[in-house]
Order: sequence, then C-alpha cells, then structure tokens
Amino acid sequence: MMPKGQRRKPNYLLILSIMIVTGVALWSLFTNWQSGQYTLTTARQGWVTHQKEVKAVFANTEIVLTAPVEGKVTPVQAEGKRFKKGETVARIIPSGVDYGQSIGEVSVAAPISGLFYCNTDRLEQVITPENFMNLDLNALLSQVQNQKGSAAENSDAVSRLSPVGKMVNNLYPSWMFVYLEEKDKVTKGETLKFVISGEEYAGTVMKVSGQPKGAVVRFTQYINGTTETRVQNVTWNYKPASKGILIPLTALCTFGEERGVYVGDDGLIRFVHVKVLDNNDSLACIEGIPEGVEVISNPRKGIEGLAIKNKI
Repeated sequence: MMPKGQRRKPNYLLILSIMIVTGVALWSLFTNWQSGQYTLTTARQGWVTHQKEVKAVFANTEIVLTAPVEGKVTPVQAEGKRFKKGETVARIIPSGVDYGQSIGEVSVAAPISGLFYCNTDRLEQVITPENFMNLDLNALLSQVQNQKGSAAENSDAVSRLSPVGKMVNNLYPSWMFVYLEEKDKVTKGETLKFVISGEEYAGTVMKVSGQPKGAVVRFTQYINGTTETRVQNVTWNYKPASKGILIPLTALCTFGEERGVYVGDDGLIRFVHVKVLDNNDSLACIEGIPEGVEVISNPRKGIEGLAIKNKI
C-alpha cells in the first residue's frame, strides 16, 4: 500500500508512446490529404498564341449606283456576285411619273468591274482609304458611330437618283482602322496580323493615331465579309506564336532563379527543372520534359516525394 500523501509517478514511456502514435497518425492523414489535393495535366505539343480581340472599321473601294428613273428594282444576280464593267447589275421598271410615252425596262450598268451589293450604309463615300489617310480620324469615325444600326436597305421601289446598290472593287485591297489600348504599341510600316472571319491576313500600318487610339492598316488583298459588315471585332495576333511542349502556366514553380514543374514519376511526385520558351496568360511553352508526362497544375511546397493517390 502506497504511503499517504505520496503521488504516483507519471508513466513517461506510455505518454511518449501515445504522442508518437498520434504524431504518426496525424502525419499520415496530412500527407494523404496533401497528395490527394492536386490536379494532373498531360503535357502536350502545341502552340502558345498571343491574341486579343479588337474593334475594326473597314474601308473598301466602293461606288454607289443611283436609279436613273423612279421604279421597282430587280437585281440580276444574288448579292455579292462579280460583274464586268458595263454589264447589267439591276433592272428598273419605271413607275410614278408620266414620261409622255411608255418607257420600258431600264438597265443599271456596272461602272467598274467588281462585286455588286444591293444594300448601302451611307458611308461608302465617307469611310474610304483616302479619307483614312487624309482626314481627321476622330471626326471621320464619329460618323460611323452615328450610322450604327441605321444601314439603309433598298426597298423594291426607289425614287430617281436614290441608291440602288454599290459596286465594290475586290481587286483593290481592304483597309481598316483598328482601335487599340494605350498600352498597345505599333509603328508606321510595321506588319500586323489579324484573324478575320476565321482567316489570317497580314497588313501594313500606314498611319498611327493618338485620338482615337489606333492605327490605319492596309491589307494585301480584299477581305471577304468587310463590305457586308463594315464594323466588326477581329483577332489581333500581336506577338508571334511559339511551338513546343505546353503545360498550364499555373504548373510552373520558381525557386530563386530556377524554374520547374512537379511531375508524376512511378507513382511518386518529383520536381523537374525546365526552360520556359514562351507563355501567355494561361499556357507555358517549355523544354525539359517529353510529351505525355503528367504535371501537377496546382503545385505547392512539400509535395515532392509524396505518393500519387488520385487525380482531380
């Protein structure tokens, strides 16, 4: 029997054993949680592009055709068909005025070779390549804003000298004014590339504007669709694309001057040094790992050497 007033000594060995077991259990739970909270992405071959959407106003070489008499207009062919100079693009059946004698069908001939369009937007003689170069762009382009949503489509019946359509010389190159941001830097004579209606076109900067901020660009050819839609959003390839192994930009890790990625290797996570060739806001083009390797796109410290449990 223990003497009165004497306390039992704590069992330090038991306490230490409990602490060790608890620590191991907590560490196991922690490592399992860490190794399970990542996303694996397969590295692949591809292109890193540098693009942005910009607003553009197009100008082509256009001539408006007017009706010699009042009457009903009938186009000869569908919208956008090409005619030679002197060919009939539309016919008018006179009406509304007594000419003293019966007048038969009146033909409207093409003054130049080109594409015929029935619809006009009243900007054919305003937004021209010449005006882009010679007039104040701020005042000129404000007229486009004023005309927004008010394109004048020809009805069947037209009055004398009113527009019946226009001819577009598609052998002459298209021009455009492209709106840019303050941070965008372009210079006169520079070649820019744009994707318009799914096709890439190259154009030369002919004039740089401060107000509004932008540039006048002359292309090497007529661009389909710019007559029907004078104002549209286009894609500017503002920097050459790079080809190589692509990974998510978030997969890159930086330690001092070293950069690398965490990859899955035989069921374990390991760190691999890579060289970054190029990147945009979402992808990086790198050297240092082959195509098909799985990289961790949401890495964090302390995961090297952990087992790969599952993918997210």
